[in-house]
Amino acid sequence: MSSKKKQRKEDIILMIAAVVLVLVLGATIYHLLEGWTYLDSVYFITMTATTVGYGDFTPTTPLTKLITIIYSVSIVPFILYAFSYIAKSQIANVYDKIHHLETKQKDQEAELGSTERKLQQQKKLIKEQENELDLQQQRIQTQLKKMREQEKELEEHDKAIESQKRKMREQARINREQESEITEHDKELEVVEEIMEKELKK
Repeated sequence: MSSKKKQRKEDIILMIAAVVLVLVLGATIYHLLEGWTYLDSVYFITMTATTVGYGDFTPTTPLTKLITIIYSVSIVPFILYAFSYIAKSQIANVYDKIHHLETKQKDQEAELGSTERKLQQQKKLIKEQENELDLQQQRIQTQLKKMREQEKELEEHDKAIESQKRKMREQARINREQESEITEHDKELEVVEEIMEKELKK
């Protein structure tokens, strides 16, 4: 409860207490001076304070008439002020409630706006992350393509090496055959030389 609202509530209680006190005091005076019952005295005071005045009870002595004049002049404005203050206080309470609701609504709207901004930022961040993932995927696809090309080049290189090995083995075989032929030829030459030496000796 706010301090203003608490103060208004206390003022209303004091105002009601003052009204009751004035009514009770006036009823006691008329009860003592006119000999009326407390109920009749309160009834007369209430009718006088509310300016109704049915006329069924009237003061009979000069003192009570003078008191009635003073009482009427003073109590009527006081009652009007009291009820006016109570009404203003109630209106102020209603206004405070409306103002509190409006403030709360504005706070909620501000909070919703902040939440919407956060959602927009999150959506933007998610979009950026999606774009980054797309770029990474594209990079991965490019790398995979390069790797496949490199594998293909390696396969072709391996084929070339294998072909070169076959050529080298074939050349080695030819070389061995040539060496064998040369060896046979050398042997034939040695035989021919031996024969020629024998013929020369004869």
